[in-house]
Amino acid sequence: MELKDLFYSWVPVWLKLPVLFLLFFVILTANAVYVGNATDMYSGLGVYPEPFTEAFNAVYIGMGLGLMLEWRLKLRFSNKTLLLWGLTMMALANLVNMYTENPVLIVVSCLILGFTKISALMEVYIIWLVVWSPKLDTTRMYPFVYITALSGVYFVTWLTARLAYTYNWRHGYILMLILIGVCLLAGLLLVENHPLRRRMPLYQMDWLGLLLLASFLILVNYVAVYGKTENWWASEKMQAASCLIAVTFFAFILREGLVKRPVLPFALFKRGSFVKGLVYFLILGIFLPASIQGTFTAGVLDFESISNNRLNLYLIPGVAAGAVLSWFWYYYKKNTEVLLFIGLAAFVAYYYLLYTNLATGLGLEDFWGMSILKGFGTVLMYIVVGLNTTSGFPLNNIFTAGGMMILFRSVLGSGVIAGIYSWLLYAGRIRHFDRLAGSIEADAGGLLQPAGYYRILQGQATLAASKELCGLIIVIGIMLLVAIVLSHFWRVATNRPRILG
Repeated sequence: MELKDLFYSWVPVWLKLPVLFLLFFVILTANAVYVGNATDMYSGLGVYPEPFTEAFNAVYIGMGLGLMLEWRLKLRFSNKTLLLWGLTMMALANLVNMYTENPVLIVVSCLILGFTKISALMEVYIIWLVVWSPKLDTTRMYPFVYITALSGVYFVTWLTARLAYTYNWRHGYILMLILIGVCLLAGLLLVENHPLRRRMPLYQMDWLGLLLLASFLILVNYVAVYGKTENWWASEKMQAASCLIAVTFFAFILREGLVKRPVLPFALFKRGSFVKGLVYFLILGIFLPASIQGTFTAGVLDFESISNNRLNLYLIPGVAAGAVLSWFWYYYKKNTEVLLFIGLAAFVAYYYLLYTNLATGLGLEDFWGMSILKGFGTVLMYIVVGLNTTSGFPLNNIFTAGGMMILFRSVLGSGVIAGIYSWLLYAGRIRHFDRLAGSIEADAGGLLQPAGYYRILQGQATLAASKELCGLIIVIGIMLLVAIVLSHFWRVATNRPRILG
């Protein structure tokens, strides 16, 4: 694969960078389902919210699978073809979701969008990597990637919520379609096509292995999202899906061990940093979900959707601070274990502040400090663990390693754990509500209470359940911080290598 400029030679530099940033921003943030207008969307369509959570996770399933295939696509199609293909499919997926009333179609379109948009993303990513580091040092690039991706998603979440509040939920899609259209026009007019000298065939791809892995992930996503609604394994659907998860997983493992060109080479797992990185992303899933804060602000503080989504803007300063810190940290080659500790400590501090502020009467301004901490911790952990996971691989394996990183970070980690948190909060709320209701009835001699008591009890039960889960996360976080410190001293005493790097 030869590395060439994305644009025609006649395109001036002052135009290249703004267009390159627009392409990068739009590709990263256009997901065909948006948290900001999702509430208005499923309310307007008269459906449950679960399909939209499933669709959001499906985007990342598609991106992970698409990235694992991307190396072969780059050896088969030209850069302009891949860019325009990805942008076109993004436009079609957003258009479908703007008009369809079928939740299944929304999930499918998001899966396809994620799978195809990775082709456009990688074309722009590679050029940005050259801009930041002619030597292709990803430690220079990752802070820019995540300050753009995370801040962009948070901003788009607020913007789509604002448009839904002011007009209706479809206006968010109209805006994203306009931006994708501008990117398509820029790609057609400014991007130069570089034909490949030799095209590699695609028939040698392990398509069956890819299908088995996709089936496994879709089933995991289904169980994680619908577990609470279906009462987990009391439901025959959950039992069947769980059995199919086991079947597809073992079939995939068996398939990959037999084929000559597997979609997931097991040799990747011989590298300790890769395995550790995947484990860290699973652990990171404990801290990433916004389930507790979302349940608290909507169920206790009665924040409207526009106010709830405005809190995403409060994360951006923390993201910016964390990205700048990590850039200088890697530039001066400081100990990355310390950066890992700082990122995890920021999450623990966020949950501690959230725990101490779980009470009625809070306003938006009370979330500034904790939101900045969460944004700071999120970007640090993404950068540190991401760099550690993909470092040291040859170019053809980096794509596969990056795809697995996305799947563990956004689906098997935070995606699954968010579903577990949703169920824990629901079950805890019911348990505390029954206990509180029983206490009131006992004190009142069994007399019926006014209807207003129900709302008070519901709020108190939500607070109690949220504090329980928040406290558990804090304890886990403190244990991890202690483990990092102890392992550091143990390695120093025994002259063992670092846990990162």
